[in-house]
Amino acid sequence: MKIERWFLFALLWVGSLLTSFAQPAKQYVTVTASPDHADWVYRVGEQAQFTLYALKDNEMLPGVVIDYQYGPEKLAPVFKGQVTTDRNGQAKIKVPGAKAPGFITVRVSTQYEGTTYSGYTTIGFEPEKILPTTTLPDDFTEFWEDAKAQAAKVPMEVKIRRDDNQSTDWADVYYVRIQSYRKGNYVYGVLTVPKGEGPFPGVLRLPGAAVRAFSGPNSLAAEGMVVLEIGIHGIPVDQDREIYSALQSGSLAGYAAMGLESRNTFYYKRVYMGCLRAIDYLCSLDSVDENRIAVYGGSQGGMLSIVTAALDSRVKYMVCQFPAFCDVTGYYNGRAGGWPHLFINPSETAIQEKINTSKYFDTVNFARFVRIPGFYTWGFNDLTCCPTSTFSAYNVIDAPKELRLALDAGHWTYPWQVRAGIDWLKEKFGIAEGEGE
Repeated sequence: MKIERWFLFALLWVGSLLTSFAQPAKQYVTVTASPDHADWVYRVGEQAQFTLYALKDNEMLPGVVIDYQYGPEKLAPVFKGQVTTDRNGQAKIKVPGAKAPGFITVRVSTQYEGTTYSGYTTIGFEPEKILPTTTLPDDFTEFWEDAKAQAAKVPMEVKIRRDDNQSTDWADVYYVRIQSYRKGNYVYGVLTVPKGEGPFPGVLRLPGAAVRAFSGPNSLAAEGMVVLEIGIHGIPVDQDREIYSALQSGSLAGYAAMGLESRNTFYYKRVYMGCLRAIDYLCSLDSVDENRIAVYGGSQGGMLSIVTAALDSRVKYMVCQFPAFCDVTGYYNGRAGGWPHLFINPSETAIQEKINTSKYFDTVNFARFVRIPGFYTWGFNDLTCCPTSTFSAYNVIDAPKELRLALDAGHWTYPWQVRAGIDWLKEKFGIAEGEGE
């Protein structure tokens, strides 16, 4: 039975990776820019040297023309050039050091048998010294305390339905609806409760950016945790895929910037309050130890993890992968900003009003108030939640924190990153090795 259960857990775990942040398919020819520092980190102003090569069938190709360009992360290149690999299949280039803490991206491409192949590498210059461009509003705390007080007046009015098809011999799966923020507004999610003697630690699993369905059992429950995985759009999470596709391309297209003209109409105000209501619900369950509550998520889910941890003292631990909405004013200030990459056009309509609103929602400003231990992980090659933005948030966190870097990772995670985060969380929860397995 234990072997069968671990096999099922492995399938769930791998499946969740593939549907959330899948790794890219390998190219027939891999074009690489390899920096001369193993940690991809340099001092400000320090020149970097790169070895360029094109790899096919594990062999470096000699006499190949490689186009390259480099510049500040996510911005236009400042230099373009071309080199030809030598008889060993390599070419060398030098890249001037950044003048301030930040990141530089080197992009490379080549043509082989009529097809263009490309790659890129992003290196850091004293990333631990990156400071955010966004600022903290004077009434930031007052604004969110008032929002919390108003939302707390709304009764939960929970509806719950057990799903017999998804429940197993080791976990029960339920679909839940919880009233939140205002009357008639709901948070929908999937609750997975391990069978056995509780209470168990509780985990709020927060979603990446999308409009989609959710199902169970959640793989974290196989580790001995009660897991509530929620959607953020106020719609049921058990509908046909066509419904979510229509919403994502229709009324919810571009939701991450909806209502940005005002802090009271911005889309994420309701979302943030929904996360707190989900914590309310977790803590109300007899199966949950309310003294062992964690948040867990990547991308938008990483953003919501930091926000929830900052706003709700009942959260004790956090696992956060490449958080979104970090330092979104970066582009307006001449450098990379976080997803959803706002304020690229400085002449857009009502930009100052939108920037002012963003300060109340920027992950950086919530990171300033995080006081709990956190496990963080991302890569330098993330083009969605770029490291300039994620370090802007990470560097202002004044709490126990552990950062595990997968340098070449883009907007996805390696299995070892996921496993490391789970093991970290189990240790914090006091779940013994083999318990819940």
